[in-house]
Amino acid sequence: MKIYRTGAVLLVFLLLLTGCGSGGDSSGGGSGGSTQASNTEAEGLLPGPGGRTQESKGVSTVYVAMDGWDSAETVSIIEAEHRGFFEKADLAVITLSPVTSKLTIPDVVKGQDSIGVAHGPEAIEALDRGAPIVIIGNVLERSTAAFIWDKTSGISGIADLKGKTVAIPGLAFQEAFLEKALEEEGLSPSEVKVISVANDLVPALVKGRADAIFGGSENVEGIDLKARGFEPVVTPVGEFGVPDYDELVLVARRDIAEANPELMSDFVSATAHGASEAAKNPQEAAAALAATGESNPEISPRTKQVQVRATLGELSASGEVDPARLQGLIDWMYENEMIEAEHSAQELLP
Repeated sequence: MKIYRTGAVLLVFLLLLTGCGSGGDSSGGGSGGSTQASNTEAEGLLPGPGGRTQESKGVSTVYVAMDGWDSAETVSIIEAEHRGFFEKADLAVITLSPVTSKLTIPDVVKGQDSIGVAHGPEAIEALDRGAPIVIIGNVLERSTAAFIWDKTSGISGIADLKGKTVAIPGLAFQEAFLEKALEEEGLSPSEVKVISVANDLVPALVKGRADAIFGGSENVEGIDLKARGFEPVVTPVGEFGVPDYDELVLVARRDIAEANPELMSDFVSATAHGASEAAKNPQEAAAALAATGESNPEISPRTKQVQVRATLGELSASGEVDPARLQGLIDWMYENEMIEAEHSAQELLP
């Protein structure tokens, strides 16, 4: 089940779901300490919009903050729900999309959601700011972020972005990665105009608001652009020195994860099972994605099918995060002054 946190529609949903009008404030930062679930451990309950959710007949309601539209990159969660894997684990999963992906981790920290879908570097930045979160598993086990521009744009490399406009989704680490890439090519970040467009990377490029986009992927935005008649040129982040990392991870507040280890494990296992089933039946997985009603309506079912097939190799069929690879990213971000302190990967693992 999917819910969007938007205006009056959200309020109606929250009233129906929680029976109260307290709602959830999604405006806080990622390092807050006050939550709506301070008694979670004592009561054995999980957080959710407007307050804690009650468990009934052994079924736990789990609120999951997504990172935007349902897409090929989160199809493992969609498949897990579609095939009843969550239900078999006695989990009633309700996915929610914040107004912006910047709020996913803050909503988890504040107890408005039990689990969040976030980017690996984003979780590291949150840890560095003091957010009490852990990574309980992964969804997309390889980095997919990239520069993308159209072949006809006259841009032949990153150095040609001088004086151009680059659109990013808006997360802090994406801007830091972008600055690193520009500096590698001898450009000052001030020589490029950067705009934040949330989930509208492709429209920004197609409509001429940006000359290039950064933070999208070849398997999603690249395929969308091809379907629209463009010729995308894709430069993955690894080409300017970023170590490989888990693009999408599952995060939870540490105390919630420690109080509910079996539930967290069951959620990760069901999601990984969803990835395995998507690999076996990509056409059905794409159909499930198109049927959610919360995938991008501007992308055709046929294009979504191509996106799913292109993403299958990146989906995590184990749900397990490699501590050594996580440490490599942490060290790289510290060395490049993207985080202030040296951290151990174990600080981010349950």
